[in-house]
Formats: sequence, C-alpha cells, structure tokens
Amino acid sequence: MSQAAREKYARKHEGEDLRRAFDRLDVDGDKRIGFKDLAETFKKLGHKVKKLDIEDMIWEVDEDCDKAVSWREFEQMFHRVRSDATGYEPRRLFNVVEFMMNDKDESGSVSMEEAMNILYMRNGKDLLDEQVKEIFGEVDIDEDKQLTLTEFLTSLQEQQVREFRSKGPYKPPPPGKNAPKAAAK
Repeated sequence: MSQAAREKYARKHEGEDLRRAFDRLDVDGDKRIGFKDLAETFKKLGHKVKKLDIEDMIWEVDEDCDKAVSWREFEQMFHRVRSDATGYEPRRLFNVVEFMMNDKDESGSVSMEEAMNILYMRNGKDLLDEQVKEIFGEVDIDEDKQLTLTEFLTSLQEQQVREFRSKGPYKPPPPGKNAPKAAAK
C-alpha cells in the first residue's frame, strides 16, 4: 500500500474511530463528555484515578469553560496533540482516547493486533516494530498480550517522558516576521 493510499485510508478510519471513542466516553449520551462520563468509564475499565485528575483532563480541553468536552473541542484536541511536535500539548485525555480508539472490540483491553493496525496505518511499516515495542515492551509477536487502560496509559506516559527528556531543555522558536519586536529603549 502506498504512503498516499495508507494516509487516505487512515484518515477515513481514524475519523470513524475518533467518533466511536467520543460516543463511548459520552456515557450519558448528552453529546458532551463531563466528569461523570469519565469517572464512569474509568470505573468500568478498572482504572483508579483521582477526582482532580479527571477535572484536569476536562479543563485542559474545555475551551468554553462549561466543565465538559463537546465534539468540536474533542476533535480539535485530538488533532492538536497529533500534530504537536513540541511535546508540550496536554495529553492526558488524548491518551485515554488513543486507548478507546485501539480497543475496537470494546473488551476493556488493547491487544497487540489492535494497536498494530492503527500504528501501521498512521506511521507505516518502518516505525511499526519500534512503536509496538514502546507500548507493549519486549514481547513475541505471536504472543497475545493485552493491555488494560492503566497499563496502556502508564506505557504511553513513560514513552512520552523519554521523548521529552531526549529533547533537552526547551528552546522557543525564533521570532517570525509577524512576531512583535521588542520596544527600543
């Protein structure tokens, strides 16, 4: 499959997977993801999380300050994080969404096969082995390893910390043409 064909296929299915993840997180069906929705999802998946952490996940994405995440905010968050090269974009809700998108059979765990499918479509064959190793660790490809939400989030967090540390200290981008210039003294 060519890169262009893979990207087209991935975009189409990613949109479907993203909508499915939103609908799954919207437990009460009110077209918004609020505290109760996330708390119920985490409880169902056996993931222990503090009340403040759930509130922060929503706050990081909630642009209109209504203490819930609309479809528009959800979609924008997803694409913002996916295109973030700095690593500074908040990723806590994004990581939960990644789990939900990978858990296609809604079993409450992500199999290596489910994850490999999405990783291949996004990044191609060249990065597949490296990314599977990052998420699942050293496992035999024939092994049917499953990750719970807690294991999945821990793995992604460890991977993101390694990436963040490997970049060294933050260096802001150089000012562009439209950047304000310092006032002369």
